[in-house]
Amino acid sequence: MKPSDNLFKLIKSLDKSEKGYFKKFALGHGKNSNYILLFNAIDAQEVYDEEALLKKFKTQAFAKQIAVTKNYLWELILRSQRQYRRDVSKFMQLNGLLENGEILFEKGLYEEALKQWDKAKNLAIAYNEIPFLLDIETSKRRYYIDMTAGNWQTFVEPSYAYSFKLIDDYRNMLHIQQRYVKIINEIKVQPYFRTDEQKKEWDVFMQDPLLALSNEPKFFWGKLYFNYIHNIYHLLCRNKTEALLYIKNVVALWDENPDLKNMEPIKYLSAVNNYLINLMLLGEKETFIQYFEQFTPPTLNSIAQEAVYFEHLWLMQNTCYTQKKDFVGMTKFIETSKADLDKYAPYINKVRLLLIRFSMAFGKTINGNYEGSNDLLQLIFDSKEVELRKDIQATARILYY
Repeated sequence: MKPSDNLFKLIKSLDKSEKGYFKKFALGHGKNSNYILLFNAIDAQEVYDEEALLKKFKTQAFAKQIAVTKNYLWELILRSQRQYRRDVSKFMQLNGLLENGEILFEKGLYEEALKQWDKAKNLAIAYNEIPFLLDIETSKRRYYIDMTAGNWQTFVEPSYAYSFKLIDDYRNMLHIQQRYVKIINEIKVQPYFRTDEQKKEWDVFMQDPLLALSNEPKFFWGKLYFNYIHNIYHLLCRNKTEALLYIKNVVALWDENPDLKNMEPIKYLSAVNNYLINLMLLGEKETFIQYFEQFTPPTLNSIAQEAVYFEHLWLMQNTCYTQKKDFVGMTKFIETSKADLDKYAPYINKVRLLLIRFSMAFGKTINGNYEGSNDLLQLIFDSKEVELRKDIQATARILYY
């Protein structure tokens, strides 16, 4: 059986500062240097080669149990990542405060525990994380029920009422999200309704009381999916002005919640990408260029997030050059972005990777760089896992020949 390269992939996903943090973390937690030796050896490899590792460390005792050592190193890296990311992950922030409260409660420091849970509650409200709010209320009720005297009902009954309201809000959000998933998969299949029967079917879908304009949710995630549904419906109807109105609502919602924007950069980048696509469909050329050139990306905290930003940026930058008819700039952009494409390719959506490679190949062909174009086209031909864009593969073959 071929040895797993998951540890190799995990190490390669770390940036320079994360790797440095891991080494300090490992030494600071009393771990012997063997783990750092193995970490460095794997990091130095271009392709994972376990036989080379065994040969390199044949005199080391840990090499005789390489699978166990790799597994422990894997867990150690994840522990260091949890510590490293404690300030940039909303889940780690919230879990940390919940656990702090739990520890203080068990130590009999009840008032201090409540302070931790109140901090967690304020953060969960800011991030619109209803499941965490339910957990926090459960923890606080335990204090009021178990540790207070006759006035416990003063606190407990409002807490239950609040939790039931949270459950109703969360149920509605899930129903709206469920409808969003259904309609977004419809537009992936076809860009607009092809028959009156199709439109009538989706008109019935949009008559759901949860989707009535008067019932737009007040909380972030429900409001987000609500506006996405109306945006996609109007795109399918070719009501492009209305579609643009709702996608503007989506982007505005993110802009009104900067903390969430930085905690959920991928979802925010997708919203910006969808907004620019709407502008392109509507023919709003000047607005497209102006928005794109003034756009500032959110905080990115991992190579995977950087890769998503790269793929969105690349496709929109290429479109921007096309809109401006700046083919000189486009040519330079294609040439200078090839190294970044190679770097981020393992983390990019496969269909978008196909589109980027095709666009690069097309640009190189126009400029007479047939060898460079053919190299990229060959990668497209080899993309056996991509089935959704056989049209691109077919066009690539025409371009190749």
